[in-house]
Amino acid sequence: GEKGNKGSSGDSGSHGSKGLQGLPGAPGLAGLKGDKGSAGEKGNKGSSGDSGSHGSKGLQGLPGAPGLAGLKGDKGSEGAKGEKGRSDDSELRLTEQLRSLKEQLSTLQDNFNKYKKALIFSIGKEVGRKLFVTNGLEYEYESAKRMCSEAGGVIAAPRNAIENRALQEIVLKHNKRAFLGITDQGTEGVFMYPTGERITYTNWFPNEPNDYKGNEDCTELFSEGKWNDATCTDKRIAICEF
Repeated sequence: GEKGNKGSSGDSGSHGSKGLQGLPGAPGLAGLKGDKGSAGEKGNKGSSGDSGSHGSKGLQGLPGAPGLAGLKGDKGSEGAKGEKGRSDDSELRLTEQLRSLKEQLSTLQDNFNKYKKALIFSIGKEVGRKLFVTNGLEYEYESAKRMCSEAGGVIAAPRNAIENRALQEIVLKHNKRAFLGITDQGTEGVFMYPTGERITYTNWFPNEPNDYKGNEDCTELFSEGKWNDATCTDKRIAICEF
């Protein structure tokens, strides 16, 4: 048949019994950090612990500073006086030795003078305390310089007209031009002695030195006694000065 009308609501039923406790909810967010609490009271001092075992022996320390000097000791007793020495014999021996040395020195001096005279007569000239010597052989300048140096001298460099004349006589004897120890190798146009001093005496030919072709740094001595600047690789006789 046809659907009937909806009936009216019935009375509310009585409350049922308490249901079971639900599951715990999720943890809440952390709260704000609280204020720092006041310091607690200082506790009592703890008792000392047991002593540890002895460690290994350490390295020896540095030596200490020297102590103060001790007091000066008493003066010792004087020793026995020795016997008087005999001086007569020793003085005589010393006198005899001195006399013998003087004789030997005199003999050596005589022999040296004879040798020097023979040397000067044959291959050299003596001017004052200088001795000019040559072997008559020709060398390039550097070789001549080295040879004289190894012999204990230097290439001859006249410092006055007398020395220049002595060197000229050697040149005339050998009929060969000679190198002089005078160059401007250090600074063009500034001629120096082997000792590094600027020359104080000259005897150049007219219009010399001219540094021909820009390659003449050494000095040669002609038989006329005049000087000319020359190439250092030329060969000239070497006259050594002692």
